Amino acid sequence: MYEFRLTPAYCLYNGAAILEQNGCEIVFMVENQNDIVLQGRLRRAFTNYLEGMKKSVDCPEELKGQVRIDFVKGSREQLRHCVSGLYKADGEEKNSLPQVKGQKNQKEAAAVLLLDTILHDARSRKATDIHIEKNIVRFRVNGRLEKHEELQEERACEVIQRIKLLAGMNVIEKQRCQDGRFIYGSVNPIFVRVSTVPVIGKDYMGAESLVMRILDTSRIPLNVNLLGFNEKQLAEIRNGLKARNGLFLVCGPTGAGKSTTVASLLLEMEIQSKGKMKIISMEDPPEYVIPGVSQIQVDENHFSSYDEALSHVFRQDPDVIMIGEIRDEITAGVALRAALTGHLVFATLHTGGAGESVLRLENLGLERKLLASVLRAALCQELEYKDDEVSLCADFAVPKSNFATSIRKNLCEEEIDEMFVHFTNYEEIFSRTLEELKSGHFKSRRQWNRGAYGQKIHKRIG
Repeated sequence: MYEFRLTPAYCLYNGAAILEQNGCEIVFMVENQNDIVLQGRLRRAFTNYLEGMKKSVDCPEELKGQVRIDFVKGSREQLRHCVSGLYKADGEEKNSLPQVKGQKNQKEAAAVLLLDTILHDARSRKATDIHIEKNIVRFRVNGRLEKHEELQEERACEVIQRIKLLAGMNVIEKQRCQDGRFIYGSVNPIFVRVSTVPVIGKDYMGAESLVMRILDTSRIPLNVNLLGFNEKQLAEIRNGLKARNGLFLVCGPTGAGKSTTVASLLLEMEIQSKGKMKIISMEDPPEYVIPGVSQIQVDENHFSSYDEALSHVFRQDPDVIMIGEIRDEITAGVALRAALTGHLVFATLHTGGAGESVLRLENLGLERKLLASVLRAALCQELEYKDDEVSLCADFAVPKSNFATSIRKNLCEEEIDEMFVHFTNYEEIFSRTLEELKSGHFKSRRQWNRGAYGQKIHKRIG
């Protein structure tokens, strides 16, 4: 209540912020420690504030002591974080200093600062998505949503308007779904895809949910050795990468790291081939920048569909084609068509196992026999979380030699699953889980057994 405050606009314009205040002692963070004029203004402002407070009858004792003012140097990044605290839900804004003439309006300054800080923090955390709903900001990191901060509701509305403006969306429209995109920053820019949908409910009346998908141009895929596969899996995966044609699926739920795995596999192929292979990816949007890979963004500004894009890709004489995600009949048909024409095709699919993948693609219109003739592998994965650690649960499933000739229309998921040779790291996961059960990490064995991968592990190793 009695703290000295600077407005965010003043801080950004002058490169100064309050780092710490304890009664009549204060520490200012400044970008330029040689700016004597600015330091003089801050000294006078703080001194005048204390003198005014001392004249009030309810002035606290801590403001009546000896005045001490210090200055420390800070970077622009540190300044942003310091100032952004004024916009958090538990913060209070007080205009202790007047706004500078010619400055942007306070609301615009707040929105610019907040968006800049949020995107910077997301890049630092290697987040793939940013969710803003009501006044809560969350990041998706390693496939899991985590709360980043809670903003003042007014500021949350302002930053959403700022995002929609940059993305070319209707700023005042809140009752219809909208999509847009923008590029943020000039050095190592971030490509951002924006989606908004109206949400309803007691606490959300008239509000909308905004999600930003991030493509960080500085993100390079991990080495395949660092993803979490065991030695046997790595050997079999590398053997699978030697296939001259066919379909290589990477499967798993949302946030399972499928895009990371595919990008790492393509990078591995590029490194192993030493530039002797033409690798083309078709994505919307590209999530990694993969050295040596020709990446195509499939959207309304470039191609009307994956099918149209594939026609142009064929003319590029590719050896390997990557399709970002099989999500409908069109992309499923594109993947099959590319595989049947003698290319090695990589694609991601939202399924939990090899057998389920066959049924899913069949539901999307692919003939089972035809699919069986081109399917080379199904890499099924999921992420397991323990505290701040993330580990990969994976099953690399390779069709048996008689797969294409033995598969029949009436086979169920489990029967199809048995027609694959499975290379898993479940035993390692199961061993760790037993230790966690002993230490009480899981509440009960029943809790583990109910989990999706608990069931898969029990099935595979009994």
